[in-house]
Amino acid sequence: MRTSSASQSQFFDALARTWKRRRELGARELPPRHPGLPLVGSILDIHDDALAMFERGLLEQGDTVRYRLGPFELVAIHRPEDIRTVLLERAGDMARSPNYEGLRLVLGQGLLTSDGEFWKRQRKLATPAFHHKRLLELCDTMVRCTVDLGEGWSTRLSTSAGRGPADATVDVHAAMMALTFRIVGLTLFSTELSHDAGDAGPALTTVLEHANFTIASMQLAPPPWVPTPRNRRFNAAKRVLDDVVERIIRERRALADHDEAALPNDLLSMLMRATDETGRERMSDVELRDEIMTLVLAGHETTAQALSWTLMLLSQHPAVERALVDEVREVCGDRPPTMADLDALAYTGRVIDESMRLYPPAWIFERLTKVDLELGGYFIPAETMIAIVPWTLHRHPRLWDNPEGFDPDRFTEARSQGRPRYAYLPFGGGPRQCIGLNFARYEAKLVLATLIQRFRFELLPGQDLRPEPSVTLRPRHGLKMRLSHRPV
Repeated sequence: MRTSSASQSQFFDALARTWKRRRELGARELPPRHPGLPLVGSILDIHDDALAMFERGLLEQGDTVRYRLGPFELVAIHRPEDIRTVLLERAGDMARSPNYEGLRLVLGQGLLTSDGEFWKRQRKLATPAFHHKRLLELCDTMVRCTVDLGEGWSTRLSTSAGRGPADATVDVHAAMMALTFRIVGLTLFSTELSHDAGDAGPALTTVLEHANFTIASMQLAPPPWVPTPRNRRFNAAKRVLDDVVERIIRERRALADHDEAALPNDLLSMLMRATDETGRERMSDVELRDEIMTLVLAGHETTAQALSWTLMLLSQHPAVERALVDEVREVCGDRPPTMADLDALAYTGRVIDESMRLYPPAWIFERLTKVDLELGGYFIPAETMIAIVPWTLHRHPRLWDNPEGFDPDRFTEARSQGRPRYAYLPFGGGPRQCIGLNFARYEAKLVLATLIQRFRFELLPGQDLRPEPSVTLRPRHGLKMRLSHRPV
């Protein structure tokens, strides 16, 4: 009978290495440590309220803070020059954090979870599929899906007239999750995922919840083969997603073998056609599966969170909402926005940028040092986890005026001058910056402009609006808003 797992072995190996390193370091000056309990350190704090823990660390210990998480050492950094060192200048001396193992259960060896030479190869193969010109061809699909959502809302508003406001109430977060999931299915696969696999959306939610649980457990969660109720739910949901993605790849391969010219012009076809520098080697089916799953996560979860938080903030700041509506009407009139409007919708872009400053969907990302180095004037030993926390970085009073305020014009060219490049990281930075950055920006801008053109969103009072720092930063209990048609 198997009595251990690779992750638990890794945990105890890390414990032994950490204690050995602590003895070797002696008097080397390490970053100040955030107070914690014996043995477990700050594990309870990060489980209870990770955002508050990092906020306290920045306030009480400063820009470079050390946390003990059981056998692991984690150092949170907030100086842009140190972040630049980790993400760019010393990127080759960094590895993926062991905490990404939770995501690897879902995403395999995709761009988000792979490392080293394999990651470099996959990045080169995938990059052409995200060329600006190719992404522009997907914009019509993004708008069409959003218009369809709006038509459904308009029908609901018309039929509920006279029955009171409850019938015009929607969970905007759930709606944005469904919308971006549909967009991902059509732009990636040219497939209505909700029609092909009605369980795919709930399955994705289940596997992401499991990934978050695995990450939060600091590698002590039972491995997937242990038949716990949670593992059974995860394995069943993963089979649903694998079956959907693998079937689509199989059907697309068959179509390519029959008539490659008939392939749809979507991201899956682009990835299938991508070759390495020799022009011969392409992605295998397993590699395609892992990249597609990664893109589903990145193109679905993160954009849905960004749009949800943006609609919440607009409902709380009517002057910003009015300025946004004025721009959309000036640029688009009564027609839906198109890819030709992207540059002209400048204020719309700034609204989204400011929303992602206050509520970054990718609220934390980590690296593991492979060598000793110095950050913030402190010694950082090899095998230390480095945390870059956009949640606190984007609210740092030394880097931002009125950091808690919602001010889209802080992203005008004039006011952005002098701001350190690595003070704002909604998509990461360095060579591992999100490959889908432009896809996400186009999608968020077009969806927001399409919705705000037709509807007003009023936040219902009495909700718990605290964010939940899961795999992405999501509303803890959804986001209920009252819909109405926007007056012409």
